[in-house]
Amino acid sequence: MSSSQTSQHESQSPEIPLPEAYREASWLPRLRDSMARAPDPESAAQWAAKLLTTPLPGSRDLLCSRLEANDAERSEKLARILLATCGIAPFLASHLRRHPEWLPALLDETLAEPRDAELLAARARERLGGLEAEAATAALREFKYYELIRLTARDCCEDWVPLARSGVTLREISQLADVLLTAALGLARSAVESQHGMPRWLDGEGKTHELDLCVLALGKLGSSELNYSSDVDLVYLYSSPPESVDPTRLLQHPRKGSALSPPEYFTRLAQSFGHLVAGVTPAGFLYRIDLELRPEGNQGPIVSSEEALVHYYEGGAAATWEKAAFMKARPVAGDLSLGWRTIRRLDPVIYRSTMDYAAVEGIRKLKRSIERVHGSRPEGFNVKIDAGGIRDIEFIAQGLQLLHGARIPQIRERSTQRALRRLGEVGLLTSEQSRSLLAAYHFLRRLENRIQMEGERQAHRVPREEPARTRLARSLGLLSAAAGERLEAGIQAQRERVLAFSLGSLSEEKRDRILELFMRNQPALAADSGNRSLLETLADRFARAVAASPDPERCINNLDRFIASIGSRRFYYELLFDRPELVERLAGLFGASRFLSNYFINHPRLIEPLFADPDLLLLTREQLVAGLEATRADFDLALEGALATLRVFQHQQIVNVGLLDVAGKIERSEVEASLSEIAEVCIEAALPLARQLIADSREPMPENLAEVDFLIIGMGKLGSRELSYGSDLDLIFIYALPPEDQGSAPLAQHHLVRLTQRLISILQTPTREGRCYEIDARLRPSGNQGSLVTSLDGFRRYHQSAAAIWERQALLRARPVAGSATLARAFEVARMEILESPLPVAAPRGEIHDIRRRMEIELAREIGGHRNLKTGRGGMLDVETVVQFLQLAHGGEHPELLRPDGIDAQLGRLLAYELLAERDAGVLVAGWAFLQRLSSRLRIVENRSISDFDETQGTLESLAGQMGYPASAGGGRKSFLRDYREHTDAIRGVYDRILKGSEPGG
Repeated sequence: MSSSQTSQHESQSPEIPLPEAYREASWLPRLRDSMARAPDPESAAQWAAKLLTTPLPGSRDLLCSRLEANDAERSEKLARILLATCGIAPFLASHLRRHPEWLPALLDETLAEPRDAELLAARARERLGGLEAEAATAALREFKYYELIRLTARDCCEDWVPLARSGVTLREISQLADVLLTAALGLARSAVESQHGMPRWLDGEGKTHELDLCVLALGKLGSSELNYSSDVDLVYLYSSPPESVDPTRLLQHPRKGSALSPPEYFTRLAQSFGHLVAGVTPAGFLYRIDLELRPEGNQGPIVSSEEALVHYYEGGAAATWEKAAFMKARPVAGDLSLGWRTIRRLDPVIYRSTMDYAAVEGIRKLKRSIERVHGSRPEGFNVKIDAGGIRDIEFIAQGLQLLHGARIPQIRERSTQRALRRLGEVGLLTSEQSRSLLAAYHFLRRLENRIQMEGERQAHRVPREEPARTRLARSLGLLSAAAGERLEAGIQAQRERVLAFSLGSLSEEKRDRILELFMRNQPALAADSGNRSLLETLADRFARAVAASPDPERCINNLDRFIASIGSRRFYYELLFDRPELVERLAGLFGASRFLSNYFINHPRLIEPLFADPDLLLLTREQLVAGLEATRADFDLALEGALATLRVFQHQQIVNVGLLDVAGKIERSEVEASLSEIAEVCIEAALPLARQLIADSREPMPENLAEVDFLIIGMGKLGSRELSYGSDLDLIFIYALPPEDQGSAPLAQHHLVRLTQRLISILQTPTREGRCYEIDARLRPSGNQGSLVTSLDGFRRYHQSAAAIWERQALLRARPVAGSATLARAFEVARMEILESPLPVAAPRGEIHDIRRRMEIELAREIGGHRNLKTGRGGMLDVETVVQFLQLAHGGEHPELLRPDGIDAQLGRLLAYELLAERDAGVLVAGWAFLQRLSSRLRIVENRSISDFDETQGTLESLAGQMGYPASAGGGRKSFLRDYREHTDAIRGVYDRILKGSEPGG
C-alpha cells in the first residue's frame, strides 16, 4: 500500500508528538498521512515519534534532523518504513528503537527490489566476519531483524509487491532463513570441531576422508514459501562411510585424543546448531525448529545417515504423510550435494510408476483429521487448515503431483505456486483453474502473513472480534468504515474459489475404480446395457462421495464388501439411484467406521428404514419404545420374528447413534447415555418374551410364582450409563418373595433361573439377523459358582458377610434396568445400606491397590509395543479405581457419591467436596475423556477389541486420524502415542499419590 495514495478513509491524520522545530518539516504531512493508514493510527504515531527522536549512535543528532527537506524519495521511504514497523508489524519498532542506526541505513536501501540471494549471503558473511561465538550469535539475530524490517516494508506496499507477486515475499523470507541457517551451522561446526576435531574416516589404504552434515528443510521452507512467523521443519543428514569402512569410529582429535562415532559427533553438531538457531537471547531468536518430520519423529535419532534415511523410506517404514512431506525436501545448509543426492535417490519412492491412489487418499484423510481437530471453531476462520484454506490448495497440487509425477517429471515442484503453474501448463488443471487457485493462494498467504506480523506470533486465525478484524483489514489496505465486512467478503470469495474446485481427474479415476468393483462383483448384472448405465451413474456419485469421506481408502474397501453382500438384487441399486442422498451418507459411514459398516454389509435391509429420515437425531425413551413397536409390525409373532425384531431394532438404533457420532453431532456422554438407553429398551422387551416362553413350556409352575417380584440389575458401564459400542452387558438377577411364601424359595429360584436363562438366550443367541448383546453375569454373588438368580435377602447377607472389596466397588455402579418397580426400590435401599456399612477389609487402600496391580500384570500384558488402555498402566481402571476408592472412603459422609453415575459426574463431586485436588481432578478428567474416546474409536473405526492396540501396527495411523491427529504434527501415530503416554503417565501419577498413601484416618 502506497502512502501517497489519496483514497478516502475514516481516520484523520494523527498528531505525531515531535519537537517544535520539526512541526513545519516538509516530510511531516506525508508521514502523518501514512500513520493515518495504519491499523491503529494513534499507536503508530507514538511509535514513529519515539523512533525519530532517538539519538543516533555516536551523535546527539536526531534522525529527523538528518532528513533533507526536498528529498521526496527518502521522505516516501520513511513514511512506508514507519507504516510497516509502527503500524502493521509493531513488534519491529522495538528492534528499530534498540538500533536507531538501522533507519537511516534503510533509507539508503533500494527497497523497491528484492535482495539478491548471493548479495544477502555476502552481507551476512561480512556482518559475522571476525566475531567471537557469543557476538556472532547476537549479530545473526540482528541481521535477521534488519532484513525482516526491509522485506516487511516492501511487502506492505502494494506498488512494490503487488498481490499477484506476493510469492516474492515468501521466497525472500525463505532465502533469509537459508542464509541464517547456513551461518549458524558454520558457527556450530567451528565450536564442535574445536572440541572433537574434523569428522573423518580412514579407508583401507590409510587415506583420510571427511564426513559432513546436511540440513534438509521440509515444509514451507523446503518449498521456499516460508511464512512470516513459522517453525522450520528440518531433518539432519550425514554422509555414510563406504561399507568397507568401520563406521563406529572417527579419527581422534589431534590434541585432545577424544573419539566419537559418526552418530555421536553429528548429534552434538546438530544440538549445537539447534541451540544457536532456536535459543532466545536479548537480541531475539532466529527460528523455532521442528524435528518431528525426521524418521520416527520424536522417537527417532536426531541425525540420520544417508543410508539409514534412504532405507527408512525405501523399506516401507515411512507413512504416507512422511512421503508427501518429503516432496518438499530441499538442502539449505551444510553439504548441499549430499542432500540433493539423497533426494534424487528417493524420487522413485515418492513418485511411483503407478498412480498412487493410496498416498493421495492418505493425504486427504490426514487433512480432514486436521480440520476436525483445529478447524471450524467459533473464534474465526483458520487460514491454514479450514475448508477452502491454504491446506486445501496444497492438497490439490500434491494430490495431482503424486498421481502423475512419475510420468510427467516437470510437475515435481516443491513450491505450491510453481506446481499450480506447471499443472496448468501440462493440462492437469485448466488455465482458469491454475490462475484461480494461484490467486487464492496468494491472497491467503498474504492474509496469513498479516496475521503473524502483528506480534511475530505463529497464528493463523482471522479474528471474529470487530476491533481485531478491522485492524487486520486495515493492515491489508482496506480503510473504509466497513473494512471488517469487506475483509470477510474477500475471504469468502477466495474460499469459494478453492471449494468450487473439484479434483476432476481424481474423481474420474476413482469413478473407474468403483465401476470396476461393480463389474467384478456383479458381472451378470453389469452385462445388461440398462443396468450398465445405472451402475455408471452410481459410480459417478460414489466417486464424489468417497472423495469427501473421512477415509476414502476404507470407504472403497467397505463399499467393495457391501456390493458383494447385496449381490445382484437390483432393488438396492435402484434405491441408491433414486435416493442420491443415501449414497453420500452411506459413503460417509463406510469411510468412518468398519464397525457400523458391518451392520449394512451383513444386513443390507437396514438401509431403507434407517435413511427414511436423514436428519434423525437421538431418540427419547418413548420414541425408542415406539420404534420397537413399529419394527415388530414387520415380523410375525412367532419366536423367530420376535428375535428378529429385537435385533433389527437394536442394529438400527446403534447405527443411528454411530452416524451422529462420526459426524460430530453428539458428545461422548450423549453416545454413552443413548447406547445405555437402547440396551435397557432391549432388556425390557426381552423380559416379557422370556416369561411367555416359560408360560408356553410344559413344565408346571405354581400359580403364586407367576408374578413373583423379579429384577434385572445393570452393573458396570450399563449401570453407570457409560455403555460403549460393542459392550457386553453386565447383569445380575434378583427376586423377592412375600414373607408368607418363603417356603417356596427353592421352587421360585428354580423357576427364575429358567426365566433368566431364556432372557439371556433371547439377547445373545446368534440368528440370521445377528445378536443383540453378550451377557456377563459373573458379578452376581459368588460369581460363576453362585446361583444365576439371588433373593434380595441372600444378596444383602452375602455383601454384609462374604463379599470381597472388589464386589463392594462393583456395587457402586449397580442400577435396576428392568423388572419390578417395588423390588427396584427395595434393592436401592439395600444397596445404600451395604455401601454405607464398614468396608469388608481393614486396609481397603492396600487391598484395592493389590487387586488393581494383579489385573495390570495378568490382563494388560503390556510387553513391547502392546498397550491396554483399560487394564494397562495409567489406563481406564486406574481412573475408575481412584474414583471408586474415594467413593467408598467418603460415601458415608457424602451419600451423593454413592449414586450409580459415571466417572465424569463423580469426578465433579469429588472436586466439589474437596476430596480430590484440583490439579489431580484435571488430570483424571482429561485422561478419562481421552481414553474413553480412544476406546470408542477402536470399536467404531476398526471393529477391534475395545481395550488394546499395538504401537507398531500399521493401522494405528488411521486410528490416530480418527482421533483427530494431523500429519503436520509429525505424523498422526507419533502424536497420538505421545499424548497417550502423557495422559497415562499423568493418571498413574495421581493413582500412586492416592492409592499408595496411608489409609483414611491412619
